[in-house]
Amino acid sequence: MIYTTVAFVSGVVLLQFQSTLPPLSAWPLLLPLCLFAWRYRANPLIQLPATLLCGFFWAAVMAHSALDAALPEALEGADLLATGVIESLPDVTADRTRFWFQVEQLADAQQTYPVPGRVLLNWYRHAPALSAGDRWQFSVRLKRPHGLANPGAFDYEASLFQKGIRATGYIRGGPVNRRLGSVAIGYQFERMRQAIAERIDSVLQPGEPAGLVRALMIGDRSRISPAEWSAFRKTGTNHLVAISGLHIGIVSGIGFFLASGLWRRSARLCGLMPAPQAGAVAALISGFCYAGLAGFAIPCVRALVMLSAMLGGVLCRRPVQPERSLCMALLSIVLLDPISVISPGFWLSFGAVAVILLGILGRLRLKAALMAGLFRVQWVVALGLAPLLLLLGFELPIVSPLVNLIVVPLFSLLLVPLTLLSVTTLMLWPTLGSMLLAATAWLLGQTQGLLALVAEYSETITLAGVPPLWMLLGMLLSILLLLLPAGIPGRWLGLLLIWPLLFHRPASPPRGEVWMTMLDVGQGLAIVLQTSRHVLLYDAGPRFPSGFDTGAAVVLPYLRSRGVEKIDRIIVTNGDMDHRGGLASVLQELPSGTLLSGEPERIPSGRPVRCAAGTHWTWDGVRFEILHPDAASHWRGNDASCVLAVATAAGQLLLTGDIEAAAEERLIAHHGERLASTVVTVPHHGSAGSSSMRFINATGARYGLISAGYRNRYGFPKAVVRQRWQARGATLLNTAEAGAISLRFTADGRIEGPFSYRKTHRRYWMSTPF
Repeated sequence: MIYTTVAFVSGVVLLQFQSTLPPLSAWPLLLPLCLFAWRYRANPLIQLPATLLCGFFWAAVMAHSALDAALPEALEGADLLATGVIESLPDVTADRTRFWFQVEQLADAQQTYPVPGRVLLNWYRHAPALSAGDRWQFSVRLKRPHGLANPGAFDYEASLFQKGIRATGYIRGGPVNRRLGSVAIGYQFERMRQAIAERIDSVLQPGEPAGLVRALMIGDRSRISPAEWSAFRKTGTNHLVAISGLHIGIVSGIGFFLASGLWRRSARLCGLMPAPQAGAVAALISGFCYAGLAGFAIPCVRALVMLSAMLGGVLCRRPVQPERSLCMALLSIVLLDPISVISPGFWLSFGAVAVILLGILGRLRLKAALMAGLFRVQWVVALGLAPLLLLLGFELPIVSPLVNLIVVPLFSLLLVPLTLLSVTTLMLWPTLGSMLLAATAWLLGQTQGLLALVAEYSETITLAGVPPLWMLLGMLLSILLLLLPAGIPGRWLGLLLIWPLLFHRPASPPRGEVWMTMLDVGQGLAIVLQTSRHVLLYDAGPRFPSGFDTGAAVVLPYLRSRGVEKIDRIIVTNGDMDHRGGLASVLQELPSGTLLSGEPERIPSGRPVRCAAGTHWTWDGVRFEILHPDAASHWRGNDASCVLAVATAAGQLLLTGDIEAAAEERLIAHHGERLASTVVTVPHHGSAGSSSMRFINATGARYGLISAGYRNRYGFPKAVVRQRWQARGATLLNTAEAGAISLRFTADGRIEGPFSYRKTHRRYWMSTPF
């Protein structure tokens, strides 16, 4: 069963790496393949490839079904009337309310349209109180799922696709927005989650860990602050915040021992059913209810299936092998939702159980030493999940095994049961529950404080780029060797095999070359220039009113993926938020050299120095020169932007920031032919007030690069600007369509690229790159 499960899941995973789906006409092959695999189940050379193909085509059928529900492109941005049901717990902040909405009907004044299914809606300003399970009619504007596409960064589009969200949008004001009623069946757990969340918020005051209580009780992590997440992440304890197998096991264990203990007190009840079987039923019911309160997340479903298999053996009085129950859980989830394999939580959830089974089962001596057993579990989980965490782009805290050795028993034996008891009491007996919850919140707050203290001094390991295949295979083999029982010869070789990975660094440019990447930061700008031994960051991306910071979410992950440990120079072209918003996060995480800006007085972070035309330097055979603004420094706003020329053997790269017509004319007057460039960043994101024909002709660019937000409210780049550049023969690329754009100016006079991240890393669920 193990080999069959691995083969089927491998086929499902293989499908997720495809840039396009196989035609739906191929799905009839699925049934013959299943029969073929069953017919030759005794011959692994035939059965396993057939099972892999079964997984591949099954995932393709489900993916086609998911994509068929996508919002028609023609409806993006249109005013529509959507009728449906609020499906999730509303996430309420000071400026907006966000929730999942299951659309039942979509129409405008003329006709109805195909229903996109689940959509993610925001209600800005003066949103009323909303409840899960309520049916509403909304005036909405929707767009197809679209996220920033960058190397090393979080894939928002994949996350939306995995959650079944087929469109995002916002609610427009007006009298048409009205509640139509309530759905009686299907949303009981969501209503219960919302009632618990509201009761918790009514008791705990600002500054108390209400977010952590909500996370442990109902799986809602939206109220945990970035600082709190950082402490959990840097200590390797973030798994304790997400309701998973550990929490389901705690609740089920409490249910089992309470029910079986009470059952034994009645001879009549024991005559009807043995106490262990009664305890098993109670454990299943309590586990199911707790998973429902957590929204039936993948770790909870996996734990439920495994729990059902194990307790099913108790009910049937037959032993069940743990590895078989793990396979049953894995197959069940992949059959029901094959798209779940693109979620990091899927792999971390099953990976943790798999390595525990590999490293613990059969070690009989662990039963005699509780502390030794706990330490080995933490060692096994830390070691076994290390390669998976690194490959998924997560940090690997060095102190994680030691911290978890203390914190896991603390959460398991005290904090989680106390949270459950206090919140349950709060719902039934508010006065006593408030007192218990206050005590619980104090303990959780003290624990968070200690974790934050440890996080300040915690060192982490990150994987820079994607290592070669031989290193990945060596890492996998080393983990298997190190997890083998003591006494097996050759286990020490695992340390040698993992050693090369710790020193792996991505390739860097040879002398005389410069590699450029214009990151996809939405409506803003962030460009990384890398020479053989130096790195320059030209703008740091925006920070949005919602708190989303592209410096932390895009720039830093990209730099880490390139193995960058220091930024030698940062240029923040002007003081607007779309250029300086991410600067503070970058400066906080990475040591940096000189900070230049066209408007240093508007830069609140670091110690900026004013850009001055004529400033130049040479790095590794590549010349950099600032062409604008001049020393008179009378420039303000967009026209104060620092303009940087990078001269290489392959031609010149001209970075223009947000300059408009006046600054363009100044550049033409003072530099003339010096502006001739092979690659130019189109000024001010393609604004009509920039990119005059005189400036375009002066540059004579072969490529024009635009950094703009997808369907941004300014309409950048303007159609007239596109036409001007294209009339001059320039090829235009826009980050909103292409994702991150990269080029390599080689020392032998060639330009490699431009490369579009959406093309080179395309997956079938992504929005069309061009």
